[in-house]
Amino acid sequence: MVRRAATFIRRIIQFGLRSPPSGQTRALQTLNRTKPSWSPVLLAFSIFGYSLGKTNTQEDKKKPTKMSTTTSEELIPQSDQLFDENKYKEAYEVLLSYPDRDTNVEVLWRISRGHYKASKEIDNKTEKATVIRKGFEFIQRALELDDTHYAVHKWYAVLLDAKSEQDGMWERVNQLHNVKHHMVRATECNPEDPTSWWILGCFEFGIADMSWYVLKLVQKILKEPPTGTYEKALECFLTAENLQPMFYNTNHLWLGKVYIALKDTEKAKHHLNIAATASIKNYDDKKCQEEAQQLLKKL
Repeated sequence: MVRRAATFIRRIIQFGLRSPPSGQTRALQTLNRTKPSWSPVLLAFSIFGYSLGKTNTQEDKKKPTKMSTTTSEELIPQSDQLFDENKYKEAYEVLLSYPDRDTNVEVLWRISRGHYKASKEIDNKTEKATVIRKGFEFIQRALELDDTHYAVHKWYAVLLDAKSEQDGMWERVNQLHNVKHHMVRATECNPEDPTSWWILGCFEFGIADMSWYVLKLVQKILKEPPTGTYEKALECFLTAENLQPMFYNTNHLWLGKVYIALKDTEKAKHHLNIAATASIKNYDDKKCQEEAQQLLKKL
């Protein structure tokens, strides 16, 4: 029970939860204990197991920061290109030597993004934790410089959850409110970014689909646990898809999951078929396709 509770948060932003959603919407109840400032349940859900990649066009264009040299103007596109090619370590390494690195928000959030994505490919736990914590330091600095940048809030939420996982299950649960806070802020700062809506949808789904014993555990830790419903998750996923159709194969997988939870088998099949037959460009697409195919067999 405790083991599943510990992995719950990660899986909402990683791959789907262990089993297809069942039942109706559920909101967390209020119990006794201190409420944290916000927390990483969303990241944990399953969203971040997938890549969050390939939708950085808007991130790149939305809030440009003044570039003091042509070097930075050259380095950022180079970093973005490497990121799109799934070369995450190289993507952040090219920015580390930039002289004004620590005062440039556009550079800082990209470095933190690269650290997070690179950490997903590291098996050694100590090394992985080091990379995650380093990435969190960069995004903390970015947030101090600009708390209105949606990409900063997005990656702060992701890295906060990842860092909290390193600190143990209790810390991760305690950070649920903080993670959701920054996810919501990301959608507020840039309502046109589909990945921010997708991440928020995964958070909503993860809370709504929480098993009763994980729910009880969270209630014991948090005085006012966050709430989540399947309907809100559906709204977020549809918003993301409307903003940029087919921006991410995994969005259709999650649409399939939420429609299963809402007992709409036909719509669930529609979206799962899209996810199961979409072209595979990377590891995340492959895992998405496999999960969609497995869910279709159960319908």
